[in-house]
Amino acid sequence: MRLAARANATQVSRPREADLIARWRAGAWVGWRLRADDGARYTIIFQGRPGGPAGPDFRDAVLANGNGDRLTGDIELHLSPAGWRAHGHSADPRYNGLALHVTLLAGHAENRATAGALANGRRAPLVILSAQDAPAAPATPLEPWPCAGFAAHPAAWRREILQAAGRSRFAERVALLEAALSQPDDLAAPSTPGWGAADHALFAALAEGLGYGRDRAALRVCGERLAHGESPAALLSAASRLGAVERARLSGLLAWHGRWQGASPLAALTDTLLAGAGRRGAVGAGRALVESLMVAERGAVSAGRARILAFNVALPALAAWAREPTRAEVAALAYATAEALAGLPSNQITREMTRQLGLPRLPSGAISQQGAQHIWARWCREKRCDLCPCAASRAERPC
Repeated sequence: MRLAARANATQVSRPREADLIARWRAGAWVGWRLRADDGARYTIIFQGRPGGPAGPDFRDAVLANGNGDRLTGDIELHLSPAGWRAHGHSADPRYNGLALHVTLLAGHAENRATAGALANGRRAPLVILSAQDAPAAPATPLEPWPCAGFAAHPAAWRREILQAAGRSRFAERVALLEAALSQPDDLAAPSTPGWGAADHALFAALAEGLGYGRDRAALRVCGERLAHGESPAALLSAASRLGAVERARLSGLLAWHGRWQGASPLAALTDTLLAGAGRRGAVGAGRALVESLMVAERGAVSAGRARILAFNVALPALAAWAREPTRAEVAALAYATAEALAGLPSNQITREMTRQLGLPRLPSGAISQQGAQHIWARWCREKRCDLCPCAASRAERPC
């Protein structure tokens, strides 16, 4: 009995990685100036957002180096440096954005030498928490982020902030697609009949959009090869090594290619948009566009995925393509449809921003949700709170 009790006491006192992760998530080392094995010191400004079931433990942490320059990257936590090799991280490209490898204990010297080695040839600095000096003064309660009171602002003001950011994100997408659609094509290369260079660019962008959150580069290559005349059978054979989700989405790409045989994808989507608007204005145009992008077979392109593609690819491409005066009606309708488009499926960033802003639920509508994405990318990811429109003080808050 005494031996059993002693063993249980040892188990209780042994540190656990889950406890270390919980403390890091709670911001236990925010404000600390941590010394790494490369001699540099890094101050933790933001501990990062939880990374999910695969990849680094925390994403988008914000650090300041000894010169005060800000760095943004991922964090991986282990009890000791041996965990790096034991978990096979050095061969996993998902860890290539690591800013710091943080361990509780020093472990053996041979493990410290290899810890943090990344698949891209870089090495992330190693921080050993047990070797750090304690802060000179007791830790003070963390100041809330300047956007902590965002949810207390009037609903109309919050909506306008998010929608203005969403319009900025859409404008960025328009500029990106305008550049892609205006690129000259290789006239000597084979092409799908009836398609021009702009159609090739749109199809490749749609293919990449099918891969958002997955292997987008591989799906984009598939789109480029299909647009330039490669047979579906040859493409399916070459793509046999793709993951199951990518193969399902590839079937959606093949379905689009079949629908647009002999017809310009840009012209087909324009006709769809105009026909939908003739029934119910911008709301009808959005629904018609989403339905035209859906592929029910194997769940290849769901309604949610189709709305993502509509906002991020199809509508910006139509707005960019229709900028010449003869197509002004189409461009105006593309912008109006983006404003009216129903909400998109949530992702890690929209959920993080909902939590960060203290909102009870996801923002309503695609334009506001994409506004949250824009705010994250432009200001919140690096915690540039002094520039963020969500950080307005209560004195600035409209009545």
